[in-house]
Amino acid sequence: MNKHAFTIILIILALASCRTGNKKSAEEDSSSIKQFKIVEVWRTGTDLMTPESVIYDKQRDVFYVSNLNQEPRKKDENGFISRMDKDGNILDLRWIEGLSSPKGMAIVGDILYAADVDEIVAMDINNGAIVRKIFIEGAKMINDISSDNNGNLYISDTDAAKIYFFSDNAITDWLAEGLNGPNGLLFDGDRLLVASQGSQDFASVDLETKNRLVLTEGVNRGDGIAFTGIPGYYLLSDWAGEIFMINPDNSKSSLINTKEQSNTADIEYLPGENLLLVPTFNGNCVVAYRLEELSEE
Repeated sequence: MNKHAFTIILIILALASCRTGNKKSAEEDSSSIKQFKIVEVWRTGTDLMTPESVIYDKQRDVFYVSNLNQEPRKKDENGFISRMDKDGNILDLRWIEGLSSPKGMAIVGDILYAADVDEIVAMDINNGAIVRKIFIEGAKMINDISSDNNGNLYISDTDAAKIYFFSDNAITDWLAEGLNGPNGLLFDGDRLLVASQGSQDFASVDLETKNRLVLTEGVNRGDGIAFTGIPGYYLLSDWAGEIFMINPDNSKSSLINTKEQSNTADIEYLPGENLLLVPTFNGNCVVAYRLEELSEE
């Protein structure tokens, strides 16, 4: 065998070894993905009126529920915020009134913010009252809010295909390109996670470069996003009635499908208690589930 032929054989063997190694690595990564299920713990009565979002107030150990009351885009001032305890008891159904169609919420200090059609409503938690409404010029249907570590707000506008930024009492367009029906937002370190109902995907946006990277496709009408507390694992709801676990490799697995019974809107999750809160929109209630990791058999 001449030297040239011998060299070619070595190259072929090396390439084959690399392909085999990559395949093995992929198989190992896939097999290491955790498996979960969710089990219903409780559900509220149906006194809520088109509940769209739930948020947990850690300081006061209560949940707030936004009730858009039928019309997601109508400025009718019939929307309100409810207070609820961790057992699903409604402490105050119409705790704060005077909103129109409140959806996603964020808490910064003692202020509760809600996305409400074309304005952000700021509410004093201690007094249970609206203190300010911040109009967003050109907004069509703002949908979700996420706050960063400095109290700045990111606000999605599903109909205008934009994400706004609220800081130092000023609203600016933060991202107005490459979006299609953005809904759920979650500040996540150096990136913003976005669930979109138009492009039906789960993506990340780099906070500095604003480059958008699609992580998971096929999430249908992407709505709420929540971090499980387990590195790499995120919960994501499809408004139509399905909840996914997004895995570290960005694959997804369905935890529950309630499309024939109720919607699954903007979710909240308490990692320390493995408790998932799901507002059912047209179902007029909130359902709590326990997230459980399946053991290997």
